Amino acid sequence: MPDTPIPNNDEDEVNALKSRIAQLERELQNATSTAGGGSSDHSGGQDNAPPTSSFSSSSSLVSKSGYLFKWQDRSIGWGGTKWGLRFVSLSGGRLSYYRSHTDQMARYVLPLRQCAVRDDGYKLNRKHKASGNSGGDEPDPNEVGAYYHVFSIYQRPERREGGDGPASPCANDDDDSRIVPLLRFSTPSLAEKNQWIDLISDACAYADSEDSLSVSASKDQDTGAAAPSTPTRDVPVARPGTLPPLIFGAPAYPKPRRTPSGTKLSPMGAKKKSYTKIAASADSARSNRRNVAAYPPSKPMHRAAEPSFLSDEAPSQNFRGLFNLALIVLVVSNIRLILDTVQRHGFVLANVRGIDLEEWRHAPLTVSPFLSGAALLVLSTLLGCVIENLLSRKHVGEWLGMGLHLANANVLAFLMPAWIVWTLIDRPAVGAFLLVHATITWMKLISYAHANSDYRTSPESHTATLALLKDLDAGSSEISYPKNVTLGNIFYFWLAPTLTYQMVFPRSPQIRLTKVAGILFRLVVAIAFLLFLVAQVISPNLDNLLKELEISGDAVFSWHIFGDYLLKLSIANTYVWLLVFYIYFHLYLNLFAEILRFGDRVFYRDWWNASNISSYWRLWNMPVHFWLVRHVYFPCYRLGLSKTAATLVVFFVSAVLHEVLVSVPFHLVRHWSFLGMLGQVPLVAITKYFDRMRPGSSIGNVIFWIVFCVVGQPMAVLMYTIDYWKASRAEVCDA
Repeated sequence: MPDTPIPNNDEDEVNALKSRIAQLERELQNATSTAGGGSSDHSGGQDNAPPTSSFSSSSSLVSKSGYLFKWQDRSIGWGGTKWGLRFVSLSGGRLSYYRSHTDQMARYVLPLRQCAVRDDGYKLNRKHKASGNSGGDEPDPNEVGAYYHVFSIYQRPERREGGDGPASPCANDDDDSRIVPLLRFSTPSLAEKNQWIDLISDACAYADSEDSLSVSASKDQDTGAAAPSTPTRDVPVARPGTLPPLIFGAPAYPKPRRTPSGTKLSPMGAKKKSYTKIAASADSARSNRRNVAAYPPSKPMHRAAEPSFLSDEAPSQNFRGLFNLALIVLVVSNIRLILDTVQRHGFVLANVRGIDLEEWRHAPLTVSPFLSGAALLVLSTLLGCVIENLLSRKHVGEWLGMGLHLANANVLAFLMPAWIVWTLIDRPAVGAFLLVHATITWMKLISYAHANSDYRTSPESHTATLALLKDLDAGSSEISYPKNVTLGNIFYFWLAPTLTYQMVFPRSPQIRLTKVAGILFRLVVAIAFLLFLVAQVISPNLDNLLKELEISGDAVFSWHIFGDYLLKLSIANTYVWLLVFYIYFHLYLNLFAEILRFGDRVFYRDWWNASNISSYWRLWNMPVHFWLVRHVYFPCYRLGLSKTAATLVVFFVSAVLHEVLVSVPFHLVRHWSFLGMLGQVPLVAITKYFDRMRPGSSIGNVIFWIVFCVVGQPMAVLMYTIDYWKASRAEVCDA
């Protein structure tokens, strides 16, 4: 961390600041070694001493900071949920956590008003080697590193269970079954945990006091009167499971604040400790002075032992120029690829005829079934609201109501549209579009029924987790079950770019029409380029493949034909895959989010930096990942399955859905997508091994790109094309 210029008369403060920075860096290093790399699943650890923390306490203000393991409740890895090392700060009745102590902006800030802290006990660190423990006895809980000592922060209920009077003033009287942790932390030191619990408890008491309310009100007034400060931008830090960042430029630092005119400055004659020398010569500012003393011939050119710029030990490696060269080579090579296809097959788009409305008018097996399937999706959403309304009014029992929810979601929203696609829609693209949206509606209705069941049976769930929500519309935080059971609420959820239901969502302040227009423009351009690649590159190659199959026949099909077309399709298929990702996950979902003022727009993370296959599946599709975590993984885990078994169930469900979405529109039942998904299970173990043995290495990332872009997806396209050709050929022979 670079030293910030500070006035010379504050030398003691400079030394104290440097000591504090060195202490925090030692703390981070010790905590990282204890974590085994910065992330843990609480299955092991080291015997290192826990990181030290700094704290101060007074009657009105409590503060403390240090490194703790934070439970990542929205992410699962191979083997269960993960605990990530975070820098936690407690100050002024608020708890904040950062990725590290070098971050400028907090990842999250939790006001502790109406909160409490709970001691969640400890769990054994199975990889800890107890000191002086001979035999099979468990180590002493006070032994550092022998256990993970866990505590959590939760929102206190406002009323007693059953609603008969206000909640007890004592947090120890709160019902554990109704507590939903907002944040959970752990530490390998029992003394450290006890200290955090005591100070957080004091901070919660302070947050509920009148002093805290008056301080918050005065801060709000000061904030409203002051001009907003320029935010800082940190240098990107690699999260566990992703590659280190490629630096393209220095981070943007905040602009210096101007001193308003009229501000009283310190007197010029004040004596300060100075290290400044005033030059006597008038030409001292010149760079090229003619006298020898200014630049002697013996001036040393080699002044320190430094590595080459391309060496691994180089302090900073900026490859922006090489990256620009790679882009130029990429563009030139692919222009050559397109020109080659135009030379061989002609300009395919010139032969595309316009839309024949008369043909579509006489195509009821395409138009009518599609509209019928779309109507079923709207009807199933409407019935979901009706069923939930009956449950909220207790007109039907819990078991009957949930059975109606399952029947509505599985039969009306999924199976019937899938049957329509299978039997009545001959165009694979039209059928795939309907089936994808039917699957989305099915997942939304499952989440709607599951979440409302929790709201209905545990009324405090929404109130207990309300502190996690930010950027809500005015008054939306007052909503509670069953006030959320309305047509407007469920249809907003049906249109929103999410698969996991909750009563209220973070909202953006307004609809930005310029942003909508920009997204629409990029959407049109990207779709046009996608259609061009499919028509000009992929379709001619697949047509040539089918012609060679017709000539050679199925019996004499050779693998060299397969390998040749695999390489021909790999580049174009990669472009198509990236374009589909950009069109759907970035443009399409952001378009609906902007129109609906949907605030949380993290639909994906930096999956392209994944250093193992497991990280890719966690980062590639966040809405589906959240749905699987909430409605598949944790329900399986609560049923008694192990973390690994629950993760395998998640993988199995994902594999089945991938196969259905591919096989049904093409009217053939095959297993290539299913086997491709399950075949990644050993690749997960292999890439995680390399990631663990060579942290920061690109081996796992290279394996990921080769498997997906060079081998996996082109092979799937070829296999389904060949099977589709065989099925069509068999139908012709039967006719």
